[in-house]
Amino acid sequence: MQDFLKLNNSIYDKWVLLVLFLFPIAGPVIRHWNNFFFLLITVTALIFVIRKVKRKILFREEKVFLWVFVSFFFVFILSALLNGWGNAQTLELGNELKFLFFVPIYLLVREVKLSRNALLCGVMFSLPVIFIFSVYEYYWVLPTVGRQELYGAYFHLFIGPITALMLLMIYPAYKVLFTTNKYMWLFPIYGFMGMFVILFSHARLAYLTILGGSFLLIFLIIKNIKARLVSGGLIALIVLIVFQINSVQQRFLKGVGEVKNYISQYKDIDSEIHSTSFGLRLEMWRSAQYVIKDKPLLGIGGGNYSNYIKKYTSKGLVSKAVEQANQVHNSFVEVIISKGIIGFLLLLMIFYYPVYLSWKNKAESEKAYLNFVVISVFTAGVSLMSLGESMLINKDNGVSYLIFFNAVLFSTLISEIKKDDR
Repeated sequence: MQDFLKLNNSIYDKWVLLVLFLFPIAGPVIRHWNNFFFLLITVTALIFVIRKVKRKILFREEKVFLWVFVSFFFVFILSALLNGWGNAQTLELGNELKFLFFVPIYLLVREVKLSRNALLCGVMFSLPVIFIFSVYEYYWVLPTVGRQELYGAYFHLFIGPITALMLLMIYPAYKVLFTTNKYMWLFPIYGFMGMFVILFSHARLAYLTILGGSFLLIFLIIKNIKARLVSGGLIALIVLIVFQINSVQQRFLKGVGEVKNYISQYKDIDSEIHSTSFGLRLEMWRSAQYVIKDKPLLGIGGGNYSNYIKKYTSKGLVSKAVEQANQVHNSFVEVIISKGIIGFLLLLMIFYYPVYLSWKNKAESEKAYLNFVVISVFTAGVSLMSLGESMLINKDNGVSYLIFFNAVLFSTLISEIKKDDR
């Protein structure tokens, strides 16, 4: 933290560090916050590339990762052209361009020292900001609008999972920014703030993200088996206590009921179970098998699902309820439907190539292992979020998080592997 605050960088570098620091602070609670800072970093990066400033040589791993993002964008273009370009593809283009803009953004942040410190420092500030806005919404806004769940600036399925991701990143961020344990007392406060937002967002996806991510974090940072078991038991105890909250219990039991009913009734395509939250998702995921058989390599094109699926609803293979959906609420299924197997493999590379490289290098030093923890926790968070939503690949704000964090964390990883002193 001290090194970051000294800021012995150029004015240009300080500007980049400022944008990285501010990006994660208030995205879920202030509209257009993430898009504004994504625009700033993109324009800065494009200016940097156009100026052709002398840059450090790209390593093979970096070239591979950059080509993955470029290919992901062009698979969208090719699939859209083959399936017919329309208004849906024009609307999707803005999100897809962000994957292409990953290249100049990455070329920029890899040149700026302490870029990861700036971003993770923003993560440390994000929870207090989100908490303050959420307390105001919960006690002063919700009673006047007759709603129970926190929406933040957008929707409960954004503020809840993103807050869960930020809470998971707090411990790795602390270990990166501080070399002392004297501020460890902050963790219970962060935990309270984060869980307040997560619980009252009523987003089951947020519950899944924080629960699954917490168990992984314990496994990564605690080496002693007995200590792992004790810590896991404490988390289980906290879950049981939280489960006593009426709203949490209702949301959980309602979800379990919907899943059970879908499993027993999914063959009856006229059943009302297909219109429930879980029932609709499960039916859309089931429908993917038909799309994959028809369009295995490049998919049906982004934004075409609601129209293309009528081919199967008309035959009685899939419930007509899915015709109203414009996304399938799962990043992995969404990509394999819209971009085919090729796009799906590229998405796996985007998510897990950094984890693979950091895992290979984790035994080199404590710093290398910390890199592995940071990247693994972030990837676990986005993977769990992707199981119930596809915002990380087709929504402005979600894509911005994926691009920002991937660029910064991968740059720092390569710096550590290659001893490049970034």
